[in-house]
Amino acid sequence: MRHTVSLAAPANEMVQEEILKQVVHISRGLTAPRFDTPQSITFEAPETEGPELVTRVGQVAQKVQRGLRSLERTIVYRSPAMDAPRFVPTPLPDGVSFLGRGQAALRGTALQLFRYFDRVFEEMGTPFNAEPARVPTLIPTQTLSRCDYFRSFPHMVTFATHLEEDSALIEGFRERHHALTDVEDNALSSMTRPEAGLSPAVCYHTYALHADETLPAAGTVYGVCGKCFRYESSNITDLRRLWDFTMREVVLMGSRDWVLSERAKGIEMVSRFLDAHEFAAEIRTASDPFFLAPDAVAKTYFQLSSDTKYEIAALLPDESKLAVGSLNYHSDFFGRAFNIQIEGEAAMHSVCIAFGLERWVHSFAQQHGMDKSRWPKVMQGAPEFR
Repeated sequence: MRHTVSLAAPANEMVQEEILKQVVHISRGLTAPRFDTPQSITFEAPETEGPELVTRVGQVAQKVQRGLRSLERTIVYRSPAMDAPRFVPTPLPDGVSFLGRGQAALRGTALQLFRYFDRVFEEMGTPFNAEPARVPTLIPTQTLSRCDYFRSFPHMVTFATHLEEDSALIEGFRERHHALTDVEDNALSSMTRPEAGLSPAVCYHTYALHADETLPAAGTVYGVCGKCFRYESSNITDLRRLWDFTMREVVLMGSRDWVLSERAKGIEMVSRFLDAHEFAAEIRTASDPFFLAPDAVAKTYFQLSSDTKYEIAALLPDESKLAVGSLNYHSDFFGRAFNIQIEGEAAMHSVCIAFGLERWVHSFAQQHGMDKSRWPKVMQGAPEFR
């Protein structure tokens, strides 16, 4: 049944977005949360669990409201297409198939779009002299710990493990699964403590690559693309929010002034890209902070009020906005975490310009459809579509 939570004060759009991201992790039984009014949240859950979940949802909402306080979004750039958006609602773009929850296979036109966006966003690294890099899908748990991920986003981690090196245990596992069609409920009892996870962001590897080093004052830049994994419970839905997705990133490491000036260039480049592709989107402050303890209300407010996190938010047919990329300034967080210095400076500062490729496919299909003849002129003749 549907349950209702009344908030003590109305939540603005930014706060609503963050609350809806977080409440799905309260319980597996809690699904379909939404704001009916700025002061009222409803969700679906079993009747017997309703009263307890109403209390817990209220607690999460209160914490988010305290963290964001009366903060309003800053719009850094608004594309002309936002004034007169056009949509070709596409429930499932041609060539998209789901092989598991949050696991999409791309073929045909959808794959061509994916490859187009990947190439164009890779080329955005050229003005920064980005060095291409290939990084693993696995990431050591020690690296995630240095990133403070286990305190900040433990609910999103996907761990990698394997059976213990024990022949009797392995044979027992084999026998128990002889006639099963899936893994048994207690399968984890036969597995090792995870020493690796599936990477939630490809930029983490570049910081680990330079741990305990001093980088040149002129700055260091990488262009990197890889698979990422973030578990988002019942928020996982179509290409908008996958468990297994692909990120293309430009990672900038240097002094504070340098990385911020380079981010400003990145904002200009992305703005021109939105214009050329007649894409209805905004570059705006994000609603979620990065890397802090969940009770650090003051740090949450500081990070977001100081515009450290910018997201590229694409407009969808239902008037919601989907974060398809980001231009984030991490201050010296990773420099301190990995003991990376900048020559003649203190700890390294960093900026990451990131693009979620499957989300670009989804939002582009919703705005322009899958008929190539109707796509923006800048895409006509691109090698991916020949």
